[in-house]
Amino acid sequence: MPTLASVSDDRPFMQLAPCHIRYLTMNDLHRDVRDAWLQSAFYMVEQHTFVDLETRFLSIAEQDYETLIIGGNDPVRAARFLRINRPILARKVKIALMHGSLASKRAKALNAGFDDVFDSARMSPEEAFARCAAILSRYRAAASQARAEQELASSLERIAHLHLLGKRERQLLTLLANRLGEPVSHYKLRTELSQGNDELSYNYLKVLASNLRAKLKAPYVLVPGGQGSYKITSL
Repeated sequence: MPTLASVSDDRPFMQLAPCHIRYLTMNDLHRDVRDAWLQSAFYMVEQHTFVDLETRFLSIAEQDYETLIIGGNDPVRAARFLRINRPILARKVKIALMHGSLASKRAKALNAGFDDVFDSARMSPEEAFARCAAILSRYRAAASQARAEQELASSLERIAHLHLLGKRERQLLTLLANRLGEPVSHYKLRTELSQGNDELSYNYLKVLASNLRAKLKAPYVLVPGGQGSYKITSL
């Protein structure tokens, strides 16, 4: 049965607290001390006994989780479990928890794809909490970036045939779509498209605009915005 462990809420990084943790613990010599250490480190832990070929403990049907911790001093078993379930765990923080481990075992776990390795005999609960929070923050930032990129792609897809666009044409579309219906000056477009390289010429901008115009979806059109600008608007 899963167990829940609580700690004081006044520790640092609480705003980034890894509070959705799934913990799979091997039934080995150091299980009790390792489990007690983990419960002192994190706000809430859903704990299960590690079983090599069992995947039901990875399910999110009843409750989602952001962090998976596998406890045990056998990096080969942990690595095999990680490899078999890699697609399920692609967006989860993955931590190996050992006790009194050798550097070679910790290296094997890292090489297998764990984001970090904690050792309950060497590391304080506070350090583990901080390190896990930092990793989780990076995962959350990456997920947020991926969602933003997907939303942008969906937005652009409504305006143009994206599969037909070259890199510069897509950049131009993005600049104009971000201010849909509003004029964007030629100077700003040329500056943004140059990206620190030699400034994009006005003639090249005209060519890009012409090419993009032909690849827009109805009812969108690319037209002069007045006073040296372009805009995308709908008819």
